[in-house]
Amino acid sequence: MFAADETRSALILGTTFGGGGENIGADPALLSQAKTRRLASYGMVNVAPNWDFAPSLLAQHSADRYIRGDDYRWLTINARLMQDITENVVLAYEASWLYMDLDPNGYQEYQKGHGNFYKLTFAPTFRASNISPFFTRPKLHLFATWMNWDNALDNYSPNDILGQNDFASGGEWSFGIQMETFF
Repeated sequence: MFAADETRSALILGTTFGGGGENIGADPALLSQAKTRRLASYGMVNVAPNWDFAPSLLAQHSADRYIRGDDYRWLTINARLMQDITENVVLAYEASWLYMDLDPNGYQEYQKGHGNFYKLTFAPTFRASNISPFFTRPKLHLFATWMNWDNALDNYSPNDILGQNDFASGGEWSFGIQMETFF
């Protein structure tokens, strides 16, 4: 039997400046009619000695954010498997799936689109102490990520990377370093 080390869930309802669902008041372009509903749940469970599993779920629906009649829907499922090598070194393996149904209703030339986004990551992680519980920090990740998405999402935006001609479905690699800390 698995024992949950730590789980957190939240239901967020936002309107006006909270209608973005992320950082309240951070997006001045939101309409006063903006509405968002978000459900998030994540945590960690120890599945075997030196192995932890961290699943997460995020679902969001937003409407009338930037223009009356726009409609944005997301569903994300993520799974991270962590293998303790030593007290200070962990190998993290992560898989994510995101479904998007985006209808910007003509806002800033964004195009309607729906489809899937996939991501696989391998991240050797260095930490000051044991990662259990899941929310212990600081951590430093080196990572290699492969991502792909349905070609129906290729032309979503003329203003950012998802609209660039050379950035299209077919698989992309990303490499980097990430530092995490909580205050």
